[in-house]
Amino acid sequence: MRLVIDGVTAEIEGVPIVSDVDLVAEPGDFVGLVGPNGSGKSTLLRTVYRSLRPAAGAVSLDGDDLWRMRARQAARRRAVVTQHGELGGEFSVAEVVAMGRAPYKGLLDREDAGDRAIVADALERVGMAWAADRLFSTLSGGERQRVLVARALAQRAPLLVLDEPTNHLDVRAQLGLLDLVKSLGLTLLAALHDLDHAASYCDHVVVLSGGTVRAAGPPLEVLTPEFVAEVFGVRAHIGPHPLTGRPHIAVASLP
Repeated sequence: MRLVIDGVTAEIEGVPIVSDVDLVAEPGDFVGLVGPNGSGKSTLLRTVYRSLRPAAGAVSLDGDDLWRMRARQAARRRAVVTQHGELGGEFSVAEVVAMGRAPYKGLLDREDAGDRAIVADALERVGMAWAADRLFSTLSGGERQRVLVARALAQRAPLLVLDEPTNHLDVRAQLGLLDLVKSLGLTLLAALHDLDHAASYCDHVVVLSGGTVRAAGPPLEVLTPEFVAEVFGVRAHIGPHPLTGRPHIAVASLP
């Protein structure tokens, strides 16, 4: 799935939050949105998962305008995992994942054997099959995020949008979740706070500041020490990770 954000401006109560943003995610790419708090990352993502219509510009999936699609059609083409892993009511893990089948069901349609197989496969892929009958509310934060990824997988959508998916997770859960989504083979667009995560996992990064794109490209070309100091106000050391060999960014306060 190819995602194109073309000149998007998004407003909240008439106030522009992001302005004239361009972004392209090619099929299979992991694109990270990074930037200081309040830079507009989550607002931009809302235009992709259709909770905030752009005031200007367009969002397209494989050339089709996302906002001209019916909701069910859009849900078959992009899935969403937000940073808030809470659901109203008490649902089992399997019931939560089965919600991902909603775009394929009529109002009165019941879950069938095909749906159950897809749910079981999604739980297996995220390592949560053991919890199928557990209440979602009883899981840890990392486990909940994996279940929400499974729900997205059950949608069978080729684009996965993630809004700060590692928020509130411990270090092991953060890395496990990023390893998982990276392995899925989907087109990924994620808002990330951690620059080291962006450098280690993303194919491309888009840096937002003040609601506009300051830079975009491969992480090591964009996240230079000078640029990180200018935009994020911290010192940065960039090099290969001593354990994984992947790009690594260590940061410290400016003197």
